[in-house]
Amino acid sequence: MTIPSPSIEYLQHPPVYIERTVSIGKRLVIIAESDEGPLYEPILVHSETMASTFFGDGDLIQSYKDASIYEDGLQAYLMRVEADGYEAAFSVLEAFTFDLLFMNNVQFDKDHKVIETFLEFCKIKEEKGNLVHGITTLSDQNNDDFSLIFKGIEALTHENGDDLIEDGKYLSIVSDHINAKNAGAVYAGLLASLNPEVSPINKTISGITLKREYSKEQILRFRSAGLVVFKTTLKKGVTCTSSSCAVSTNGSVHKHISNFRIAQFLINQISIELQSFIGSTNPARQALSIEDIVDAICSEHVDLGRLRDYAYDLEINALYGTVKVKIEIVPIFSVHSMTTHSHVRIYK
Repeated sequence: MTIPSPSIEYLQHPPVYIERTVSIGKRLVIIAESDEGPLYEPILVHSETMASTFFGDGDLIQSYKDASIYEDGLQAYLMRVEADGYEAAFSVLEAFTFDLLFMNNVQFDKDHKVIETFLEFCKIKEEKGNLVHGITTLSDQNNDDFSLIFKGIEALTHENGDDLIEDGKYLSIVSDHINAKNAGAVYAGLLASLNPEVSPINKTISGITLKREYSKEQILRFRSAGLVVFKTTLKKGVTCTSSSCAVSTNGSVHKHISNFRIAQFLINQISIELQSFIGSTNPARQALSIEDIVDAICSEHVDLGRLRDYAYDLEINALYGTVKVKIEIVPIFSVHSMTTHSHVRIYK
């Protein structure tokens, strides 16, 4: 006797996207063009397959692949933009909390307007308590052209009364001298893979070669000027040998990327903690609790070996119901202090 097989119906459910969280200091956004996918919407991915599922193919996918060279499975937010759509992307990102931003196809020596707009964007973000840092590249060029680059970096520093304003702290400019990869994307991925207090210097980047090697004298000059470059060593292979921010001031606390990232981690952590005070009443009374939180977080960073020292000041504006926190820190890689701030709106 033959028993009939049971009728089995297979139902295919739509894929479920479970969003992960990314640690403070490692929240990387990559903006570039792609063949498909939503425009101007940061989407968190953690694999090449996932990136391709959302965005198909194009510069955005290639940038993510390049950024994942140092750490496979890198978590990053991908944002598809239109051609020359960087200003629109900055407008969207003004309300999006992140740490690092790689701008594909934006070159420091060519896209002056985009760079200027980005630096103004960074100041707005810092005023709101979100300190961000951008990574861009140089166009592939002959060594003779670097004198103009150095002058461009120097112009990012200017005096404002007794203060020295170093807008280059918001920017890393990477020499694009890695074969078949975008060196800026590779560097962005390297930073996003490391804790803030860990320097990217001498970290081996496997699976890449350089299309141009710089002499020791050139590397020293690039470090001094504020450029990021790589070198090939016998023992370690290709490593990052200069991780300067775009700051040319000798001995500046803003020159070392790890100093910036330590400050970034600190202020972003404080901003997150202060969100619980939004909508509270009586700014003067709440300021005492805010002071306790700021002191506890700064003290923790000293214990973690990220800070040498710190000081802070609270400015209360009872009329507008705000508490502004000004923080002065001495990062572990410096003997000089740097200042940053956060603020919270508290209703009267």
